[in-house]
Amino acid sequence: MNTLRISLTILLLIASCAVRETIAPLEPAGEFRRAMSLYESRKYVKAIESLERILFNFPSSEYVDDAQYWLGRAHLELKAYDQAIVEFDYLIRHFSNSALLEDAFFFRARSYLLSAPDYDRDPSNLERAVRLFDEFLTRFPNSKYTDDVKNEILNARDLLARKELENGKIYEKLKEPDAALLYYGYVINNYPETRSADEARYRKARLSEDKGRIDEALEMYRELIDDEEWGELAARRVAELEKRPPADQ
Repeated sequence: MNTLRISLTILLLIASCAVRETIAPLEPAGEFRRAMSLYESRKYVKAIESLERILFNFPSSEYVDDAQYWLGRAHLELKAYDQAIVEFDYLIRHFSNSALLEDAFFFRARSYLLSAPDYDRDPSNLERAVRLFDEFLTRFPNSKYTDDVKNEILNARDLLARKELENGKIYEKLKEPDAALLYYGYVINNYPETRSADEARYRKARLSEDKGRIDEALEMYRELIDDEEWGELAARRVAELEKRPPADQ
């Protein structure tokens, strides 16, 4: 019995030493290599622990800004968007000469975009993401991320436009066409490049038609003729309206 207890104690000591070896901080370069190996293996929680050891144990190391950046990326992978924003923001504020500054600006803005709820919720993070992406294009005009940023801006603006479009549809259902027209006009004027703008134009044309503003409706329908989604419906309305005798207008 005593022999068994001693053997178990020895095994526990060996296991304890092994654990301590695994989590003991290495020198900065070794710790960073370990962190990146964990990150690439998608062991993001362990990678975060390793990166934090660099920040806490080697605050003057040349790897500090790298650790700070990849800390943000690891939180981003875990969908901990608010924490990712904090980490990227810290790098931007405190390591203005870092080679990873451009990347931090991009992924901070992307974190805001990903943290935003659906279009029917508070749009503040979407609006913040658009502002930060616009700032990015100004600060880094020849960036490797330029195409990605433009796509992200379009996605964000489409969500913002969708919110306004849905508000217009609500008023349309409530039989308040004037309020609906205001929202549809807002989408068309402020988000002309989005998918929602095409639907807003078609809906505004239908309401204009109902109000007897036929020339105005025809103009909007004709603008949609070549649209992949709304072109066929618009063409039908144009054909129908052009058949009407002038007295009906």
